[in-house]
Amino acid sequence: MPKAQLGIRSQLIAGIVIATLAGMGLVGLFSIIAVERISLYWKVTEAQRIVEMVRVFQRSSGPFAEQDAFKHAAAALKAAGVEAYEFTGRDNRVLESGGVLPDEEGTDVSYSADMRVRSIGAGPFKGLGTMLYITAPFHDNAGLVSGRLAFTVSMSEVRRQTAEVRRLLFFFALFDSSIVIGLGVYFLSRSITSPIRALTAAATRISGGSLGERVKVEADNEIGSLARSFNVMADKLEAEIKALERLNTELVSTQEELLRTSTLAAIGNLAAGIAHEVGNPLGALSGYLDILRRGATDEAEEREVVSRAISELGRIDAIVRDFLDVSRPPKASDTPVEINSVVTEAVSTARAHPAFTGVKVEMRLTEGLPFLMMDDGKLRQVFINLLINAAESMRTVSGAKTVVVATALLKRQCDASGRMTALRRKDDRFLGKGGERVREFIAVSFADTGSGISEADAARVFEPFFTTKGALGTGLGLFVSHSIIKAYGGDIAVSSGPGAGATFTVMLPSLAQDEQ
Repeated sequence: MPKAQLGIRSQLIAGIVIATLAGMGLVGLFSIIAVERISLYWKVTEAQRIVEMVRVFQRSSGPFAEQDAFKHAAAALKAAGVEAYEFTGRDNRVLESGGVLPDEEGTDVSYSADMRVRSIGAGPFKGLGTMLYITAPFHDNAGLVSGRLAFTVSMSEVRRQTAEVRRLLFFFALFDSSIVIGLGVYFLSRSITSPIRALTAAATRISGGSLGERVKVEADNEIGSLARSFNVMADKLEAEIKALERLNTELVSTQEELLRTSTLAAIGNLAAGIAHEVGNPLGALSGYLDILRRGATDEAEEREVVSRAISELGRIDAIVRDFLDVSRPPKASDTPVEINSVVTEAVSTARAHPAFTGVKVEMRLTEGLPFLMMDDGKLRQVFINLLINAAESMRTVSGAKTVVVATALLKRQCDASGRMTALRRKDDRFLGKGGERVREFIAVSFADTGSGISEADAARVFEPFFTTKGALGTGLGLFVSHSIIKAYGGDIAVSSGPGAGATFTVMLPSLAQDEQ
């Protein structure tokens, strides 16, 4: 089963949102970094101006160690907003100071021979830091270092301004992202999602039988090409289906014609068979009547001729009755039938037949089988016929003659009307499709150790008037038996091979509840 996934529209929208937010985020990040760099540059420039201002005082007033000029410079530093400062002389002695300088070394921002600028509290995730720590040397007229100035410049105002800029950039990025995402979703729906939905709806309507359904091609792009290909496919599909419908109509007509032809042929064959089967005893009967017409030689011969004539009439009557049994609809039975009892009675009756002389019957009956709903007399007739056929098939066998009778519960696949379509074992699993289902059937098998039946004969064994017994058989027993079982929703199957014996299996629907 395929994994559940987002639709194409949702995936594309998610991609647009992610790409837009990522792009706006990167732009905002670089913008914030640029603003911080510019703010830091202006603060460093401000510190350079302060240093230059102090150096102007120093050049105009003389060395710090000789003059009190640093006092004027300190006043200028305070006026410039410097929070902490320190003047040291040539021997590193503190001449003047104000505030507290930081102990932290900080991170170098700018370093040159004239001035060193370090950021205190700065870092990758800390921003610009809390202050700038600046140190700058001073030189006398000889170019020697006469003192040093160290002071700090607060970054609080810069941090506040950059925070405002960050908030402003965030709202602008959010606003721009909303516009970009909205426009992207609009054009996506118009250019991709809506046409795909139209294709899906058209495909659904075509699958429902609307073969004339087509999609409108509105663009000359990939989606338009897909729509044109879809319409071409729909045209070909409609043409193929119409061709199939035409062929199907012709096939149905041909099948009906073949059915009529085969029915007429079957009726002709049946009539010819009946004429042949009835013709033989009628010919004999005609001869006997002719003897009586000419006059018998004595009373005993006359009785013999009459007896034989009556026997031939009995043969004709039996043939007619067999066909009447086949032509009549099966008689409904309200009494449940226990299959093992019917099998036992049939075996007991068949054993009295001369064909069972020297034949051993082995019973393998399964107990607890469901009941049947059919005429037990007809069922007994079928079983007796199969038993006698099995015994007669072994009349030329020199070895052991055995008939094995077995009952079992099997399952068979059926159509909606309950007719069997495919044999299945009891332990098989079946999932019904459409109107198909599985029902329980009782199988009664009759296996002999006779000479067997060839494949060609097995295919015709249930045809009327077909027999392998020559003059000993009429060819109606299996035909009538098969017709009786089929009339009650069952079936008879044969499996055999030359010299391997034959097995006839009768399948009968039980009263057990159908399995869905």
